[in-house]
Amino acid sequence: MEAEDLQEELTCSICLDYFEDPVSIECGHNFCRGCLHRSWAPGGGPFPCPECRQPSAPAALRPNWALARLSEKTRRRRQGPVPPGLCGRHWEPLRLFCEDDQRPVCLVCRESQEHQAHAMAPIDEAFESYRKDHFGIHVDEWRRLIRVLLHRFKQEEKLLKTQCSLMAKMKKAMHLQDMEVKNATEWKEKMKNQRVRFSTEFAKLHRFLAEEEQRFLQRLSKEEEETKKKRNENTLRLNRMISSLKKLIIEVGEKSQSSTLELLQNPKDVLTRSENQDVNYSLEVLKVKTVCQIPMMKEMLKRFQVTINLAEDTAHPKLVFSQEGRYVKNGASASSWPLFSTAWSYLAGWRNPQKTSQFVERFQHLPCVLGKNVFTSGKHYWEVENRDSLEIAVGVCREDIMGIVDSSKMSPHVGIWAISWSSAGYRPLTSFPVSPTKQEPALHRVGVFLDHGAGDISFYSAVDGVHLHTFSCSFISRLRPFFWLSPLASLVIPPVTGGK
Repeated sequence: MEAEDLQEELTCSICLDYFEDPVSIECGHNFCRGCLHRSWAPGGGPFPCPECRQPSAPAALRPNWALARLSEKTRRRRQGPVPPGLCGRHWEPLRLFCEDDQRPVCLVCRESQEHQAHAMAPIDEAFESYRKDHFGIHVDEWRRLIRVLLHRFKQEEKLLKTQCSLMAKMKKAMHLQDMEVKNATEWKEKMKNQRVRFSTEFAKLHRFLAEEEQRFLQRLSKEEEETKKKRNENTLRLNRMISSLKKLIIEVGEKSQSSTLELLQNPKDVLTRSENQDVNYSLEVLKVKTVCQIPMMKEMLKRFQVTINLAEDTAHPKLVFSQEGRYVKNGASASSWPLFSTAWSYLAGWRNPQKTSQFVERFQHLPCVLGKNVFTSGKHYWEVENRDSLEIAVGVCREDIMGIVDSSKMSPHVGIWAISWSSAGYRPLTSFPVSPTKQEPALHRVGVFLDHGAGDISFYSAVDGVHLHTFSCSFISRLRPFFWLSPLASLVIPPVTGGK
């Protein structure tokens, strides 16, 4: 009784708990300083005492140090283990059951602000009502004890099954995590090998392929970043899943070891959360989606493809044109084949350029023609098709070579960088004799690539991108496309399908 009286003297009548920073007011009553501040009306004027209603001024508050020390000592003595059946906050018997919080409380708790608006019932009635509503147990003491024990056994059995189920789920999740780590390691190795393969293949090509290499590596890096992000998300998801399972396992273990009173406090919550916890995770094998497919040479050359227009006013009189100037044929001299030339021009709609154009300068001795294009910088590519398998020559030249009289002199020495080809093979036009190189299958279409900045003119098979020959034509500021046709030979400049 003395302990209860002491506790009553050390309890604030507002919060019903031990004094916290107690102060005395003019009427002599003591309260927590924080409780008084919360009960004051706005304005800061005199306030009534919560117990006797006598007015008191805020300035009259006086700290009660003795009461504070006594309250602190009593609170410390009660910080040890709470005896069974007592309130852990007030050390009072648990006589009531809070319907709102679903837990036992003492009489002091009922008067506190936390529970003032809650519905209360005597703990014996609440316990009996809970048993009748959920388990149908009658009031007979012996039957009550047996059924309580039976119920506890069933609950422990369910908790054990739940614990086993959670352990199996965690084992599965950890296995998935190991597979994810192994999968990531293999993926990194694949990514490394793929990067080496890219670098090796790109090293085999010419200088401009360095730009293509960077584009492919950037695409691969983007895929790598996206895959890393997705892998990190999967790892985070598995970690969260494992952490949740660990918490549930610990909670189920603690629940199974708790007392009967604690076991009956909302027992279905942990079981429901355990049943709802699943390990739905679909393991996705990481793959490298960016394939190592280096574009064929002809495809890369077409990026620089330009439209070539023939300058008919530079053509030799034997050359005739059709198809809007893209098709040209060496018709030989007018005295040799007058009837053939006239019939061909009539049936095919060809026109002889010297009859319709004003010419300033043209080829008078060799069956040649220039392109209208004038190249002073950049990279340019065009294709030429041999229609008759007779010998023709294509390339680039200076603008001042139209007075040349001997086809054997066509070479870089005079300002012509070209190759000639026919069914017999191809050969670069140089100042010294070169035997034709046989091409299998026979060379049908040739691609001309001019890198003006590097001073190179290269020739490729337009069918498969095979490199044929490269000239160096440095220090030439203006270059034009060059065409030469042997007797009766013809060529066509295919339309541009891509590139510039």
